[in-house]
Amino acid sequence: MITLFRVYQSVNSARSQDAPGPEKSMSSVIDAFENARFTYEQHMQTCRQCHADAAPCAVAKHLLRIYNLARRDRMRATGANAPTA
Repeated sequence: MITLFRVYQSVNSARSQDAPGPEKSMSSVIDAFENARFTYEQHMQTCRQCHADAAPCAVAKHLLRIYNLARRDRMRATGANAPTA
């Protein structure tokens, strides 16, 4: 199982300020997104508290935030337009 630290580390490494443009860091952005998605989904499947309560636990909320940040970074890197609500 991927630890929370590895997900946090991969998301932060994708946000490197000295990386020149999205071409070089595209794989790291996609890897960070996939790691965050996998970790969030794995937690939601295995967490007893999330299954017992109607609301997600604090860890699930934190993982969802990391997942959303990684998804936003991936959309910026690929140039995809976000859906508007």
